[in-house]
Amino acid sequence: MRLLTIATIILCLLPTAPIRAAEKALVFITLGQSNADGSAFPDPQEDARLQAWFESKENPHNARMWYRACYVENETTNAVGDEARIVRDAPADKLDAQPGWMELWYMNDHTHQHTAMNMIHSCGTWSTGRGKWTAQGRRGMEPQLGILLQEALPQVPIFFLKLGASGSHISAWANPEDDRNWHYFISNIYEPAIADIQAKGLQPVIAGIWWMQGCADASRDSAYYAEALTLLIERFNNDLCTKNPPVFIGHIVKPGENPSHPDASRHFGQGVRDAQDSVAEHYPNVNIIDTSVCSFQYEKGFGGHLHIDHRGQNTIARLLAPLVIKAWETGSGN
Repeated sequence: MRLLTIATIILCLLPTAPIRAAEKALVFITLGQSNADGSAFPDPQEDARLQAWFESKENPHNARMWYRACYVENETTNAVGDEARIVRDAPADKLDAQPGWMELWYMNDHTHQHTAMNMIHSCGTWSTGRGKWTAQGRRGMEPQLGILLQEALPQVPIFFLKLGASGSHISAWANPEDDRNWHYFISNIYEPAIADIQAKGLQPVIAGIWWMQGCADASRDSAYYAEALTLLIERFNNDLCTKNPPVFIGHIVKPGENPSHPDASRHFGQGVRDAQDSVAEHYPNVNIIDTSVCSFQYEKGFGGHLHIDHRGQNTIARLLAPLVIKAWETGSGN
């Protein structure tokens, strides 16, 4: 397995004096494919509801997300034979903001230092582009999760670290022969973000990691995916600043399982589901989340229902929120 960078080792091993719970910061990590990053079309009603809360006096403004302009690049074949989808830095002419913390918002608004950091379709998800969703982008679940966490924990500083790569194989995250997305996350998001949290005098505590991936590996057998997922879980458990943080894995929807869109299974793979289940049984800190209850959207380009829609993304947030809050309050993320 590739050695950790020196910076990561230092971050995880820095001695810290005993501190009070009030000095801790809740960290939530999102990793995976497009349904992790969020590929939902904007829903006007959901947007209006989220916007009303984020602009209200109920918002304590305690939630931040680390932003770095990036995009996904196609490769024909990587070192392990996958058609790779690799995260790259945005070119200079598409750089819409400098890396750093932005306030969590219901959509991307980088010129005002607000973000939901969805970047799967272009740098900043057309936050400065000319596409149909100009200055909006697609939608993920973090804004709704941020609302629920801030309502429950209004005095707690909350930090989101997120990297989703549309169509990416698990090899780009877990296989030491070609794990470039994992190392992009560690070097460009995790390390600078954790260092900055510590520089603020806070102790970062990972209260949840959301992993939603598997469609790209639907043709792989259970043994292959289980081995790769095990490598990834071991990285979560050993390479981050919180030992054995809670991990939440989104189950791949199987044919006929989604009540509103029974065809939402174009990239279904039973081997992936079996591997997810077997790995979760082995690790006490790993939990399977049933995503079959999430609604999907139809996309002509894919010829069916592949991506979870705006309301479905917010359903994910509602499923995760009590688990993350419990992990924070019970100290299971320590």
